[in-house]
Amino acid sequence: MKAVIIEDEIKARRILQTLLEEHCPDVQVADAVGDVPNGVKAIMKHKPDVVFLDIELPGFSGFELADFIEDIQFEIIFTTAYDHYALQAFAMSAVDYLLKPIQITQLKSAVEKAKKRLGLQSAEKLKALKDNLSINGPRRIALPVAEGFLFVDQNEIVYMEADNTYTTIYFHNGSKTLVSRSLGEFVELIDSPDFYKPHRSYYVNLNHIRQYNKAEGGHLLMDNGHTVYIARDKKNEFLELMQQRGMK
Repeated sequence: MKAVIIEDEIKARRILQTLLEEHCPDVQVADAVGDVPNGVKAIMKHKPDVVFLDIELPGFSGFELADFIEDIQFEIIFTTAYDHYALQAFAMSAVDYLLKPIQITQLKSAVEKAKKRLGLQSAEKLKALKDNLSINGPRRIALPVAEGFLFVDQNEIVYMEADNTYTTIYFHNGSKTLVSRSLGEFVELIDSPDFYKPHRSYYVNLNHIRQYNKAEGGHLLMDNGHTVYIARDKKNEFLELMQQRGMK
């Protein structure tokens, strides 16, 4: 598998190349450069199978690589010292997201994922990345707010409530925020066994349910004191789910 490294720090470039040579012998580093323009030249010349791409680069960020290459035929493995770029990495359908200092086990795992993804269609690649980030990556999600993005841990979310094309998100600390994204988008993004959609208007964190009340068609009392209703056609499904999780 042919690779190109795009990393502005010379020491970091050498370390990554050494790690690949010693622990990923199937990967041949065709070139290692320090910025996006030279990275584009290296990609056009060597036509790599995988690109190890730093995010914070001089001139252009790693995310802007796609602005210079219309048809990306290689896999991307992001390398960065910061964990708040996960959502953008997901949007670019990257293979993996490695935090510096790069751990050998994580590097080997990322390379194996890249091998498996070679030849997959775009939709399959998105699913592969989504599965990867949900299992191995940061469990934080980025919420678009007026000032930019609010990065929160999924575990801090009690539930989400649809508000037309917006979503109100309620947190464990008692705060809430209105986000300009539909509830359906968050259902697709999080897609965690800890979250469940008991009603078309709600997406709840099962770990924050305080009580289930079967009266009035069935509703949930969340641990922030709020009530969430269960749709009639979801009642049996919800009870079966609770039994599977060992709840009565």
